Amino acid sequence: MSNQYKVHCDCNEIELEMTGTPRVHAFCHCEDCRALLDVPYHSVTAWDAENVTITRGEDNATVYKYPTLEMTRVFCKHCGETVYNTNAMGWRLVSQLLISKCNNDELPSELKSNAHFFYDRRIVDIDDQIPKS
Repeated sequence: MSNQYKVHCDCNEIELEMTGTPRVHAFCHCEDCRALLDVPYHSVTAWDAENVTITRGEDNATVYKYPTLEMTRVFCKHCGETVYNTNAMGWRLVSQLLISKCNNDELPSELKSNAHFFYDRRIVDIDDQIPKS
């Protein structure tokens, strides 16, 4: 049986379903994530595009294409919540914070970060035992 996870935006107009296993569940410290999402680092689950589907409210989704990066941000046109973003590899990245928020503030253990990527580019130090590359 395949793993299945659901999230929704703040106003519940958009529902997203992720199936299977993410390619990555980690903290990303790259400049691109910081620029697209205006965050110091991104706690992310990265999925193959075919494993992430808007199951409700696709007409409420707005896609923002970053002008100089091969990245997009998909968000609700009503509440502004980012439901996922894409990267240059075409993966769909769903925030661990959104997953947690939609699951009674609990992130499933199999989706918790197990690495830091682009840590040498960080703007904040993270003091944990997770491998940093």
